[in-house]
Amino acid sequence: MAASSDINWTANGTVCNAQQFNSSHQPNPTITCLTHGQGIGLALTAEASFVSLSAVLVMFVLIWRNVRRYKKVLPNGDWKLLQVPSDIYMLALFGFDIIQALGGIFDVRWAHNGIVQTGSYCTAQGVVQQIGELGVALITLILTIHTFATALWRVGLQARGFAFGMVGLACLFIALWVGIGTGTHKNYEVPTPYWCWIGSRFSGERIAGEYIWLWIALFSSFIMYIPLYFWTEGRLSVDKDKWYKFHTHKHEQRIEYSQRRAALGMLAYPLAYSIIVLPLSIARWLLFSNKEVPSAATLFAVSMFNLSGAINVLLLLIIRPQLLLFTPPEVFVESEADLTHPIRDSAMFLGSAMYDQSPQPTAGGLGNDTTEQGWNPNLEESRNSVSLTHVSSRQRSEEM
Repeated sequence: MAASSDINWTANGTVCNAQQFNSSHQPNPTITCLTHGQGIGLALTAEASFVSLSAVLVMFVLIWRNVRRYKKVLPNGDWKLLQVPSDIYMLALFGFDIIQALGGIFDVRWAHNGIVQTGSYCTAQGVVQQIGELGVALITLILTIHTFATALWRVGLQARGFAFGMVGLACLFIALWVGIGTGTHKNYEVPTPYWCWIGSRFSGERIAGEYIWLWIALFSSFIMYIPLYFWTEGRLSVDKDKWYKFHTHKHEQRIEYSQRRAALGMLAYPLAYSIIVLPLSIARWLLFSNKEVPSAATLFAVSMFNLSGAINVLLLLIIRPQLLLFTPPEVFVESEADLTHPIRDSAMFLGSAMYDQSPQPTAGGLGNDTTEQGWNPNLEESRNSVSLTHVSSRQRSEEM
């Protein structure tokens, strides 16, 4: 996809006539005249969005396949698509990834025409962009905080009700913020300058409606990753009686590599989000400071940002394949027979390898659906061994 080659370029290097070109350089313009290079850059941002959209749609097809497979193998089985909070967060994240990708695909028209201007199409792109970007930021932030609390304090392992509530509140906030802003302000969605979004006259709405959440998700990811890293290294632990009290230790009980990988993998989504948001945040912050930012740098940052949906899909398949029924139903049957629900769900939410050296769980937390049970590492290890033995025996019998 590229900018159309049959566009009639004028002497000013754009397709705009003199009146349009002068209007694009006025304060708070309602039109942007794109150069040939900017048109190509916008085509690339649209292609990145199309990659993300395709990846997420394929993911939903795979989830649908998983549901059909479970219904066939376990027609009366005790399974749910959304078994643990992570399932709920990931499904919501993928939904907002689709909306965000659709907002980026709107750029096809601007790249083809060489002009970005106000109108119903511009308003539609601005609304879709707001919903998608704000939704991804809020769900990523909620996921970051929940997984961090679950790792260190072992609360909210099965808090499906809490997860549904947080996603519902996020959706309500997005609907109210976007709906009220768009419905009450004139020229709220305007060229900014290469696509349509909240105009520069509404800087407060820009910050409160998106930027602040992007930056909170960005910094909280880095801040929470540091103590989690020291926890996996055996240098940090939480007091069993006082949840707010931490203890530091010498480097003597370091968790093994596989366990560190499982623990740190929990924050892979917010960390990946931080990496792709950081260049865009820098570019937009410079624009806030009235600094000149090359269009190539801005379009490159946006292209990276628009790939977030595809990156989220890859992370799920590589790091969290036990979510959203990607665990084969045969393995689920064996674990269902050998493990109690709280431990099985805890392993799905966090990765069972993490807890071989973790502290005892606290009672309840974040509105757990079921009562938390005391946790016994030796019992867990023996149950896992029995489960693996059952699976291996079944595989050998099938081979014979």
